[in-house]
Amino acid sequence: MFRVAGPNDLDALYRFEILCFREHRFRRDHVDWILRNERALTLVEDGRKAVTAAMMLLFEGHVCRVLSVAVAPKARRHGIGTRMMQAAEAVCRERGMSTIRLEVSTKNLVAMEFYRRLGYRTDGVLYGYYSWGEDAYSMHKAIVPPSSAESSQPLTTAGHTT
Repeated sequence: MFRVAGPNDLDALYRFEILCFREHRFRRDHVDWILRNERALTLVEDGRKAVTAAMMLLFEGHVCRVLSVAVAPKARRHGIGTRMMQAAEAVCRERGMSTIRLEVSTKNLVAMEFYRRLGYRTDGVLYGYYSWGEDAYSMHKAIVPPSSAESSQPLTTAGHTT
């Protein structure tokens, strides 16, 4: 079950960044900025002792950008990432977003395939996108507006809380 994270989750989320990303992780002040930004949303899944998954979203007009998706190493390959992306798409539908976008390293073949399986399409290369000089693919997926039956059910009924 996912929940919305807030500023009180900063320490736990920063520890989670360190756990999931050996290099090129968000700085603590950047995580804090995301948690305090009214145009951002961070969803987390709590395990027994710590955060097991986190996703950071930023809303820009009618577009939602996925800033980060992470699953604890021991919890990977159990569908949590897929459920997180589905939750992001549901949030986008609720907010009337038309597109969800993300950037992924051109070297991260596993992530590229993951997003492609979920229906994301590559729309270009961003040369030198990352601060360390690495290139990224820009990917997107159109968000289909909810049907009348879906729009009457809030996200919380799908096993997620926002």
